[in-house]
Amino acid sequence: MSPVSPDAAGVEERLDPTGAGAVLQRFEERLDPARPTAGEEPVEIIGYGEVSTVVSLGALPQWVCKRMAGFRDAAGVEHYLGAVRRYLALLRELGLCVAETVPVPVYTCASGHVVYLLQPKLDPRTLGNSLLREADEAVLLACVDRVLACVRVLLLANRTRAGGRTLTVDAQLSNWHFPVRDGEVGEPTLVDVGTPFMRLDGVDEMGIECFLAPVPSPLRWLYRRARAVERYIDDYFDGHELLADLLGNFHKEGRPDRIPLVLAHVNRWLEGPGADLGVRVLEREEVDRYYRKDARLLELFLKLRRLDRFVRTRIMRRRYNFILPGPIRR
Repeated sequence: MSPVSPDAAGVEERLDPTGAGAVLQRFEERLDPARPTAGEEPVEIIGYGEVSTVVSLGALPQWVCKRMAGFRDAAGVEHYLGAVRRYLALLRELGLCVAETVPVPVYTCASGHVVYLLQPKLDPRTLGNSLLREADEAVLLACVDRVLACVRVLLLANRTRAGGRTLTVDAQLSNWHFPVRDGEVGEPTLVDVGTPFMRLDGVDEMGIECFLAPVPSPLRWLYRRARAVERYIDDYFDGHELLADLLGNFHKEGRPDRIPLVLAHVNRWLEGPGADLGVRVLEREEVDRYYRKDARLLELFLKLRRLDRFVRTRIMRRRYNFILPGPIRR
């Protein structure tokens, strides 16, 4: 793989974290999570994660800001930041190109502890979700090959790494940026690093509290008892499920018609360059079933969060600190 991207120190010099921190502090103090784009300052919602929101602020025009909420206290923030920094360092040690990321913790009386992960804005035309939908077949398959190479590095490293630590990524194309020039695809840059998929002796180093924080409090015991978060994350450490998720994302992006092409390509790779992983080939039925299961789980999670927001804001007259999306096409 090619040399890694510049480290975060260079970004911090250009970004001026102190100035960015002041901007984000002001934004957070004025933020109404139910109406995040309301207010005098220009705000654009770029995307939603399951426990995060990506925004673009007019006051920071060159950066995208991923908002992570739900931290209990300052110690929880420091634990999370430590996990993110270790994750970035380990990915770079393995030769993966990772988006330059600057964490900026913010505290307000209303929101409590929040972390923003700032990254430079990239050309949206060469983000993976755009290429998945619009690129020609040759470019699309080249993007898939680039991601498969990264997956192979990670899975092989997990077999040999000492110290009981394993790490992986969410391999969906939408989580990568691809330099494309004259039909040639360069090394991809991983942009989704807010969830450090990293385990030590089988235990998630990030912990599960960030994932449980948006769950309505009466149901958290059930999620813990069922190990729902851990079981969900398990799939990212299993090569077969990881690739089923990559392919299933074509449904969400509105291009299931491209699954047969990419599925055949991935299976040829599993029988060729990726044969040393020992991952069995995928069937179309498995991909569709995996996507349906994942979509149902995430839709239920979102419905529970909307119900929790209604109870907190309309009945209890309290603040709900998470930004939720509107209707989602899955």
